[in-house]
Amino acid sequence: MKLFVKNLTHVDFSLFDTGRGLLGESWHTDVVLEGNLNDESMVCDFSIVKKLIKKWLDENIDHCLAIPHQNASVSMDTKDDAKHVFEFDKGGENHFYCAAPKQAFCILPLEEVTPEAVASWCEDQIMAILPADLAQVSITFTPEAIQGAQYQYSHGLKKHDGNCQRIAHGHRSTIDIFKDGVKSLELEQDWAKRWHDIYIGTEEDLIGIISEKGHHFHHFAYESQQGHFELIISSKQTYMIHTDTTVESLSSHITDTLANENPGRNIEVHAYEGIGKGAISNKVVSL
Repeated sequence: MKLFVKNLTHVDFSLFDTGRGLLGESWHTDVVLEGNLNDESMVCDFSIVKKLIKKWLDENIDHCLAIPHQNASVSMDTKDDAKHVFEFDKGGENHFYCAAPKQAFCILPLEEVTPEAVASWCEDQIMAILPADLAQVSITFTPEAIQGAQYQYSHGLKKHDGNCQRIAHGHRSTIDIFKDGVKSLELEQDWAKRWHDIYIGTEEDLIGIISEKGHHFHHFAYESQQGHFELIISSKQTYMIHTDTTVESLSSHITDTLANENPGRNIEVHAYEGIGKGAISNKVVSL
């Protein structure tokens, strides 16, 4: 007998792709549990098992930086739990460096981070914490099916009490932009292009800009409740704002920018942070 849970949770995290660099992701999570019926004519106590799986995903993937540890081109130093170091350097503008506490990383025995490969790894790990009478667990991760504009961004919120403080976690997000009350596909696509595969940085977290052989890199660092975080990323993949990078601030930033670029027009922005949540702001700049 099988039980299923559609959309048990969402996982929001960043992954490192050796071709595209740092990418924010948001995945729907579906679960199927398989086992024999017990004395209560149930496969398991559904409520307990759902909580166990969600807790494991929250602690091991959600708001982490997922690393394809078996890829020969990446380097990972895990000797110090307080400071794991991930580095990718194939020369040129592709150099990437991240130092953070152990819990900020999801180190995967994979050559490439894909929904299918991560799901298979999760199934093996999760089976170890489930009741013994369950025969199998199946996990399916699915990126949101976004029909319009979308972008994948990563960021860190050092003032956050929870896991959002990690310097390289992210989201795959859509955006709705209205000009004088009419949805503007043109503005949405324009903004998605500006934030294609982007890291959104806060100015007060910027240590400096490094120049190496004609290439430029933004260097970020901060201390937060979980420890020390540091990131070096290509300047071409970086977008700076004056404020913290909460979704409220991002929505306001997009609105302010577009209102200034379109004076006299009422600009309203619905900025998403992953799947199904976000912030709304609007503004008109006088002619």
